[in-house]
Amino acid sequence: MKTIRGLSFFIALLLILSFCLPASLAVIAAEEVADNPGLISGNAAAAYALDENRFLYSYRLDERVAPATATKLVTCMVVSDLLSQKNLSADEVTVTVTDEAVSLAGNVLDARVPVMGFKGDESYTAKDLLSATLVAGANDAAAALAVHFGMAFLNGNVNTFVEEMNKKVEALGLKNTHFENATGHNHPNQYSTPREVALISAAFYGYNDLVTLSNVEYFTFNNKATVHSKNYLKTTKNVSGYKNSNAIGIIAGQLDINGNYCLIAATEKDGKAYIFVVMCASGMVINRDPETEKVDYYFEIGNNAYDDMNKLIKWTRNSFELVSVAAKDGIIDELHVDLGNTSDHVMIVPAETVESLILKSSKKNIKAVLTYDESIVYKKDFNGEKYDTVRAPIEKGQRVGVITYTCDDIVLAQVDAVVKDGVSLDTVKNFFAEVEGFLFGPVMKTVFIVILVIIGLYIVAAIVAFAMKVSKKSKKTKKNNKTAKNTKKVNKKDDKTDTKEMV
Repeated sequence: MKTIRGLSFFIALLLILSFCLPASLAVIAAEEVADNPGLISGNAAAAYALDENRFLYSYRLDERVAPATATKLVTCMVVSDLLSQKNLSADEVTVTVTDEAVSLAGNVLDARVPVMGFKGDESYTAKDLLSATLVAGANDAAAALAVHFGMAFLNGNVNTFVEEMNKKVEALGLKNTHFENATGHNHPNQYSTPREVALISAAFYGYNDLVTLSNVEYFTFNNKATVHSKNYLKTTKNVSGYKNSNAIGIIAGQLDINGNYCLIAATEKDGKAYIFVVMCASGMVINRDPETEKVDYYFEIGNNAYDDMNKLIKWTRNSFELVSVAAKDGIIDELHVDLGNTSDHVMIVPAETVESLILKSSKKNIKAVLTYDESIVYKKDFNGEKYDTVRAPIEKGQRVGVITYTCDDIVLAQVDAVVKDGVSLDTVKNFFAEVEGFLFGPVMKTVFIVILVIIGLYIVAAIVAFAMKVSKKSKKTKKNNKTAKNTKKVNKKDDKTDTKEMV
């Protein structure tokens, strides 16, 4: 009896769980999935799907801002390009730090200025300086690279190097970015936009060696010192609470203590790469105890760059999914075939399979619009109705138009519309069609018009000739009548004369 009661209790428990658990899981899922990341800070921000060249989220996207530490990404890309041109690796090149480079780093006594603390005539590998630039955000490392590569690789100076940086962003197609230095120091003529910073970061993401250097919690500088990352998505050194295991940290830093903190990171999911940018955020607060010289670093909790970044990363990972919007064999439409031998219609399908990132809540809003190529497809009447028609022969895979896929008015992809199966030409139908086309075609219409014109001209000429003949005959008759009348008058006159003579 106890066994039965226990079994009954167990079954009842399972039934309760079967009803309650799905509901509770649905609540959790609903909390994770959202239409937007819920940013309320007012910081300039962007979430960019690199593989799709599409911004999933943006705020203040095209506002002109100081590029700040994003400048260093271009500095490092130009250095990498110059090394590649010489077929050199970064650890093969030695850079000697100059006094000029130290002076370009800024006020090294200011805790707001990230530096390694180099002195003139110290030598390091280019790889160490690249790591210091990307991981520590070190201005003196970036300046040292710019001075050395401007002189040794460009036969110029640091200004020559900065010119190369501007050429780099121009080659990327960017119109609203300009540099005056290689460190990110504030300058009235040094500017970019969150959109273009995202595109610069996307280009940087293609430099695998540089991304690898940036994506560390710390590195060993010059085989001696341990240098921790200034990107607190990667480390809890100095500042904790923001580390994110999904972040592929590219760079972080601030322009000054009053703001313009810039944080750039990347993630990957399902083979897709994402770039995240948060700019113009509140900066790091640095407190130094005058007695102990202890320094505390922290961010105002709530709406700083790291809060926004973690929201963006979580949102893209939870609220988007990779959806197949175009299936290669999926039938989109049917085309009538004129003069086909084996079939009077063909199926139209996308030329390729396309996957796209879609908000989970918007999957039902995916639409496909087919636009036919009017040089191939035309309207023809079949049984009193006009249909889109293509003329045989038509080959399998032949392009007949384009399919545009959208979701909530956002263009996801454009794919060629192609014929699924080919149709050969019916030669008999084609013969009669050609005869019909000839008889009722433009040539015969022209011939018919010419004949009509000739007949018309002939008729006009005949009428004119007839009219002229009638007119001539009428004139002759009138003349004859007049002559006869005159003759009659003369005869009467003669008769009168004869009568007088007889009297």
